Amino acid sequence: MSDIRESVRQVGLSWEKSAYYENAERLTDVFWREGTLFRRLFEKLDLSAVVELACGHGRHAERIAQKCGQLTLMDIHQRNIDFCRDRLAGFSNVAYFVNSGFDFPLPSSSQTAIFCYDAMVHFSPDVVRSYLIDTARVLKTGGLALYHHSNYSEPSGRPYYQNPHARNHMTKELFAEYCGEANLLIEEAFVLGWGSEPNLDCVSLVKRA
Repeated sequence: MSDIRESVRQVGLSWEKSAYYENAERLTDVFWREGTLFRRLFEKLDLSAVVELACGHGRHAERIAQKCGQLTLMDIHQRNIDFCRDRLAGFSNVAYFVNSGFDFPLPSSSQTAIFCYDAMVHFSPDVVRSYLIDTARVLKTGGLALYHHSNYSEPSGRPYYQNPHARNHMTKELFAEYCGEANLLIEEAFVLGWGSEPNLDCVSLVKRA
């Protein structure tokens, strides 16, 4: 357990006071425009009870809160959760949690959907595996999770932030292997480029078996 907590700490420190959040706001429409891969896969989710993992400053949450039943926002940084509370103060259907960085502090079989975009790409393999195991626990039967994760296959012997776009070690195949261990089914998975780097990322839609 101490090893995975250290993995979370090493990645999390980089993002607590990052300029990323402000810069990312202007790119939000890249995901939500009609016809994008993200939009198409996101529309497959049942939004009756949805979790956004690593919500940051809530740029996606602000849109989702308007169309979901219950939205649970989760992040390891209290300052991000506080920012989201202020940003979404007008919504009564949003709950907020500071989580451990490797699991969901939620009841079993309680959620219809989970998603995480532009954050899991930085998570170490042990953290990704832990989240997938807990994904299978908290999703209702038939529930879906949409995860944007790294497809950077180089060995993980150096700090993740030295890799292209700070991607951590992960592949489409290893992610699928972890899903199999967790009793999750891969519904769809697409490798995609990021910036000038081809095949750097993957988007996987997974289902509780």
